[in-house]
Amino acid sequence: MNGRQITLALGGGGARGVAHLGVIEVLLEAGFEIERIVGVSIGSLAGALYATETDIQRVQRRTIDYLTSDQFQKHQQILFGASPQAGEATTGGVFTWYDRIKDYLKAKHRFYRVVNSLALLPGVVLHDVVDYLLPDADISDTQIPLSIVAVDLITGHKVVFEKGSIRDTVRASSALPGIFPPVEIDEMLLCDVGVLYSLPTTVARSYTSGCLAAVDVSSDLKRMPHCDTALDVLMRMDEVGEALFRKQVREAADVVICPEVSDVEWFDFSASEKLVEAGRVAARRMLPTIEKMMTGS
Repeated sequence: MNGRQITLALGGGGARGVAHLGVIEVLLEAGFEIERIVGVSIGSLAGALYATETDIQRVQRRTIDYLTSDQFQKHQQILFGASPQAGEATTGGVFTWYDRIKDYLKAKHRFYRVVNSLALLPGVVLHDVVDYLLPDADISDTQIPLSIVAVDLITGHKVVFEKGSIRDTVRASSALPGIFPPVEIDEMLLCDVGVLYSLPTTVARSYTSGCLAAVDVSSDLKRMPHCDTALDVLMRMDEVGEALFRKQVREAADVVICPEVSDVEWFDFSASEKLVEAGRVAARRMLPTIEKMMTGS
């Protein structure tokens, strides 16, 4: 394996995906050329950010400024409740968020949305984030080749976008099923396939002529403190299934970069600078491995 080209498979993980921006920074500083980015969920957003604006420091500043702005904090407070306080015990994974949002919806007399609507929450957060951070452009026109992965609920097939509205497809790839509304594109009803396929290595492998580096920002599977309802059981099985499948798809990558972000809940964007730094640290740690692969030494 020679040359300095890298294809990136950027995985899902909610807020933890901000770490992708730190990984990209370090790879570029080391002199690697990003041949293509394949992203799912938050990985599609991070990939689109760099693919449309190749000044990674500028991308980082703009993203962090937005995530710490009053506009975004208002969304996070309304939809997710306050971020975890220091020393506060958490149940881990989606259940931490589920417990919080369940209490919020009950308090607001909106719990009926769980069974009577397409999604638990309105899509305003995704619309605002994507419209603010990304240009109104076509995927095929990005400066770095980009592929965005989602799933069509109607056919049950995985869909890979290489053209079309970058905003719409990122929203589709990031629409967490049951939580945010699915996105309609070309008679498809699309949502985030990252709840199962959180690391798009097998799609990325079909593109690469160099090194395939996967960036895994998912959380470790934590012990489940309670499983009291049918919804608890279903959600827990989703988490277990994703974790098991992720182990399989990791094998398709030449190298896996794993920022240490398990302590950040997927809905908590308050630690954005910390997440970017975690991405930098993880990428620097893997640079010798990548160099060795590329030189064949």
